[in-house]
Amino acid sequence: MEKRKLQVVGGSSYMISLPKSWVKRNNLKRGDEVILIEFNQSLKIVPPYSRENKITVRLPKMDEGYIKHFFYSLYIQGVDEIVVENVDGESIKKIRECIKNLVGMEVIDANSNRVVLKCLTTSFNVKEAIRRLCQIVFDMFENIEQILNDKTTSETVKKLEEDADRFYILALRMIYKNVFESSSIDELVVNIESRAIAKLLEEIADSLYDISIDYYFCGEFFEIFRNLKKLFNIAVDVYFRGDTIMSRNLIDMATTIEENILSLKEKSYCEIGPLLEICRYIKSMGEMTFNTAICREVRS
Repeated sequence: MEKRKLQVVGGSSYMISLPKSWVKRNNLKRGDEVILIEFNQSLKIVPPYSRENKITVRLPKMDEGYIKHFFYSLYIQGVDEIVVENVDGESIKKIRECIKNLVGMEVIDANSNRVVLKCLTTSFNVKEAIRRLCQIVFDMFENIEQILNDKTTSETVKKLEEDADRFYILALRMIYKNVFESSSIDELVVNIESRAIAKLLEEIADSLYDISIDYYFCGEFFEIFRNLKKLFNIAVDVYFRGDTIMSRNLIDMATTIEENILSLKEKSYCEIGPLLEICRYIKSMGEMTFNTAICREVRS
């Protein structure tokens, strides 16, 4: 930690010098803008976030699992263009396969030893990604309700679950970028909420998929499932409204359904695990929305 003195400029403005090493490290020059984040008695200075990040990498000889997680990590961190050098035809084939689940990521150039990937998702924002994720989860509810009625299986649910994973990763990418561009604590709080909601939606999608492939059907199961579908619709509406009263009511409704699910375990052969998970995830959505709304009210 170091101390620096305030200087008065023009009789009414205050100025403080920045460490030269920090300026050089962040490639700043005279006239560049920096971001100021004020919180209570503190002031944080952040370098401007580059909207188009490019990176050049050389991949070691690793398996497909490593390559997949490597590109997922770069994608989530907001990298817009990736140049991969020293690759062979087999590696390029693996790279193409790995980026299928990354929304907007495309191979724009490739030759015998080099491949260039570019992300084309500039039109998306966090709210749009989460809204799309909500729609995918709702479609899963709809499809599974049909499965429970007909007692058949559907490949559509599997496809929707894969789409949920893709848009969850996209939401993480948007959130990561927003964190670096945030200029206030309020914006950081919103990003924390968005991160939590996106994860809960992804977990709900996973539990719905579990129901579609392995369930023990009974009348009570179907009734609770329909109630969870209604509860999810309410949770989505509450989240986008950010209303404290509605979110508190949602939590109470989820608690009641949770108790019904637990009582079902004692009197039926139905598998309640996925139902209980979904109910608790929806309840957590309500709690997260309530906490964020209270934070906004306190700080306003």
